[in-house]
Amino acid sequence: MRALFVLAMLAASAHAQSKLSFDAATVYKIPRGESPVEGPEDAPVTIVAWSDFACGYCYRVQPTLDVLNKVFPGQLRWVHRTLPLDDDNTTTAEAALAARAQGKFRPMSDRLYAMGGRVDRAGAELAARELGLDMVQFRADLDTAAYRPQIVADAADARKLGITGTPTFFVNGRPVHGAQPLRVFAQVVDEELVRAAATSGDYEALVAGGKLAADSAEETVHADRELDANAVYRVGLGLPGHQLGPDVAPVTIIVWSDFQCPYCAKAVPVLQQIRAKYTDDVRIVFRHLAMAYHRKAGLAAEAAVAAAEQGKFWAFHDRVFAQFGSLDRADLERFATEAGVDMVTFRAALDDRRYRDAVVAEGASALALGVDGTPTMFINGQPITGARDFVTMDRIVDAHLQRGRAAVAAGIPARDLYGLLMSDAIGVERADPSRFPVASGIKIAMRAEDRSRAVTAACRRRDRARAQQLATGLVSDARRRVAAVCFAAGIDLPSQ
Repeated sequence: MRALFVLAMLAASAHAQSKLSFDAATVYKIPRGESPVEGPEDAPVTIVAWSDFACGYCYRVQPTLDVLNKVFPGQLRWVHRTLPLDDDNTTTAEAALAARAQGKFRPMSDRLYAMGGRVDRAGAELAARELGLDMVQFRADLDTAAYRPQIVADAADARKLGITGTPTFFVNGRPVHGAQPLRVFAQVVDEELVRAAATSGDYEALVAGGKLAADSAEETVHADRELDANAVYRVGLGLPGHQLGPDVAPVTIIVWSDFQCPYCAKAVPVLQQIRAKYTDDVRIVFRHLAMAYHRKAGLAAEAAVAAAEQGKFWAFHDRVFAQFGSLDRADLERFATEAGVDMVTFRAALDDRRYRDAVVAEGASALALGVDGTPTMFINGQPITGARDFVTMDRIVDAHLQRGRAAVAAGIPARDLYGLLMSDAIGVERADPSRFPVASGIKIAMRAEDRSRAVTAACRRRDRARAQQLATGLVSDARRRVAAVCFAAGIDLPSQ
């Protein structure tokens, strides 16, 4: 068996010397093998992923893939294939497949990645016991190398295709190589959803005419564009209760922020000065981007949403930043008490992580748009990255205010300014597209994908009434996918 694996890996190395690569815009005919699968069978997008538990980039990209699933609920089907970097270490891959046989592939994978992938037999057995696996069967599978032939088959398919590194993904046959940011994956998935909708048939039909192996002299990659300071982006008004200032304000400042970010803390007094100077001419909207490396930011954001549900977001926000760095559960409860929040409801929301998915969706919307750090502000849709001093912000806000006043003088109602700006903006609002102001007298029906996102957002906030209201326009597959998300949140959508 080891000889077969070595031959497969040597052949892969020989192919690497040909230096042929994949074209990011090309569809390749990618086999799925007998590998572990997650997601609906009829999902319009299938992602075949070659990875290795000992690969640092494979581990690094896992949170991005988890968020991608939340951005496209019910629309992705994952096929997990293996390409070990070390032919002497297949224990982790075999352990994952043995766990799969007992219905625990995902939790075993999570543990193996968390342990760095270089796990010996004892470590694999410890993880299996923690998961409650049948240890007699698990040990027998490892002793007999029951799943090594599948690993060999995965490596052989990688060799035929010309895959030489991990992680490598194929989205309906289109390659994405490496630990790319969310916006790269989201862009490809968006394009493939369009192609799937126009194609009759399943995954096999989508890749039927694909190329059989790497064929490009140079590797082409998906463009990872930075935010353009001169562009206007389509940015919604975030979660309810996070707005400070009137709807008729000529200037709207959307700020993606993180309660554990020191630069965000520095931006708070600047925005307070802006608000004090311009009063009702400025509307400030706080949106959550809890950075992954800030371990306490996620729960703090959930606590803020729980406070917002009681109309106390800004009172809670001000206390958090006034005592920056105090983000333990006891601190959050103290801030909520001081803000006048009903503590029974607040504690229940934190205990059951009621708003976790809503916070994740807010962050995903930012990342998919191209935001890669906090604070990032959008002033009437134009991006400003990093913390700016008052003089700089004052100059920028005043310029936008003068343009806004000129538009109002020309006959545009102040309430309609932001909606009109967004109607011609670039980008996609992935959290809640219903949170856009619509210009007076203009009736715009939401696109099916936007309505799906809006219903999903309402369910993630546990807003039953709004979810059921928005769901009346959903039909067929879109309704079924959204209904599954809402059901998991304890909300049944009305029958059609």
